[in-house]
Amino acid sequence: MVKKILSIVIALSCTQAFAKSQSVSYFEPPTASIPAGSFMAKDHDGEGRYKVSMQPFQMAKYELTVAEFRKFIEDTGYKAPTNCMHEIGPGWFGAGERDGSWDNNFFNLSEYHPVVCIGTKGAEEYAKWLSDKTGKQYRLMSEAQWLYVMRTGGYDEYVTEKGKKRHQVCEIANLADQHANAMTGKVYQAPYSSAYTIEDCNDKEILSSTVGLYKADKYGVHDLLGNIQEVVADCYVDGKQRFPQGGGPVTQANCTSRIAKGSSWHWEVPDLDRRGEMADDFIAAIEGFRLVLDTKGKTLPAQAGSDQFVTGLAKAQKQAKIMHAQIADYPSKVSKLSLKDKGREVALSWQHQQDITGTTYKVTRLDLVSNEEQVIAKGVSGLKYVDTKPSKNKARYKVTPQIGEREGLASNTADSNAVYTHALPARIQAEAFSQGTEVNVRNSSQEPKHDLVFANMRNTSADYQVKVTKAGKYTLEPRVFHSGDKQTFSVLLNGKLLKDITTTGENGWQTASAVPVTLPKGTHTLTIQPVGERTRLSINWLDVKKL
Repeated sequence: MVKKILSIVIALSCTQAFAKSQSVSYFEPPTASIPAGSFMAKDHDGEGRYKVSMQPFQMAKYELTVAEFRKFIEDTGYKAPTNCMHEIGPGWFGAGERDGSWDNNFFNLSEYHPVVCIGTKGAEEYAKWLSDKTGKQYRLMSEAQWLYVMRTGGYDEYVTEKGKKRHQVCEIANLADQHANAMTGKVYQAPYSSAYTIEDCNDKEILSSTVGLYKADKYGVHDLLGNIQEVVADCYVDGKQRFPQGGGPVTQANCTSRIAKGSSWHWEVPDLDRRGEMADDFIAAIEGFRLVLDTKGKTLPAQAGSDQFVTGLAKAQKQAKIMHAQIADYPSKVSKLSLKDKGREVALSWQHQQDITGTTYKVTRLDLVSNEEQVIAKGVSGLKYVDTKPSKNKARYKVTPQIGEREGLASNTADSNAVYTHALPARIQAEAFSQGTEVNVRNSSQEPKHDLVFANMRNTSADYQVKVTKAGKYTLEPRVFHSGDKQTFSVLLNGKLLKDITTTGENGWQTASAVPVTLPKGTHTLTIQPVGERTRLSINWLDVKKL
């Protein structure tokens, strides 16, 4: 009931701010003054880094909002796209019709949320219109400008892997976090899967948020990381383009795709150097933009922005923070889960700083062969647990901290030592391994229901114990999923290469052609591993047949 009332209050305040704003035909954004300087950029076409010098400019403090874009539509009658892929469902985006627009989409929660569903063309048309209105030179920021501000704005401790404030990144950004992880499955039927990285902190939001709720960097810029991805002016050429000195965008005649930076509420802290490609005709609800003001190489004072916009935004932020105050914290993630498999019992232990009074633990066990997952203990108060009735098959354990009904993120997983021996000939299910290095086992979305697969085999390997009762010639027929590019993985017997298997053809699941091999009698270790760092395969099963 409280949340419902607050939602009404926010809607009313935004409506009032919108009504008040009718007296002006455009809003100028509050900006931060970014000084001249330099930063070290990754050389995507070689090793190491190179120095990029930067001219001074001004950057909008916030991502462009619905309220600002509305002025553009009202003044020009611009026909914005109406085919935005925005609806959320079990498969996340695209679960419904592609019928969203900038003012009618799942994330259009207030006038002061970032505007989405407009595409690159709409962003550039807006920048041109505002420039004409003000006599100033507004445009989309360049990738170099985004990186420069990120590298020099004081966020390093939050975004580097070993930064002192890495676990506090929710103070500066709206990302995939504890709260979103706990709520999206319940509210939107769109749970985060194991393929996602969830930040171990609570930013108090589930989807995109009102702009400017989180700590600004030292320049005064908000949300440069998280909330929505921001499309920049640079053309995506081949992913290897170098930045022009001065910090301008990379341009190319007949450009068909741009670069998106900054991650979003739906993703984790990104690799800052990574380039995400976005086609110019791609219309979706997780991408927006931010303006920069060209000062022609001069260092000028930051501009305060239009009074009515600043006042309306302040009201929206105040109401959003009232809602944030109603959201309780979550326990931090359990670390260093380990086990000792004693056959008749499996002893688990883990580490955790109980930062919230009343924290208990839930222990979950997944039978990797039957795909049956069950909670085997709840309300555990200590940092140890003994499974006295372990699975006969190889099992995967995890521990989740709880405060009442609120759950933190699950720990790392630990596998029991149970070994299943495959008597050949047989179909070896990929999840029925005896030993593995970071083997990712999960349900396939395209194979039969509840069918487990060894997913995204990349820099990983899995061992299978096999028993050959009769030596002779056999064939190997793997069921694999691949990207459509040529992919190769190796099958080894007792550590020695037995055969390399290469997949070709269209993207999707396929049963590869039978590969002949000779197998000696006895019990052996059969290993599956990728060839090359770029190999990315999933394996459902390996059929071993006697000739």
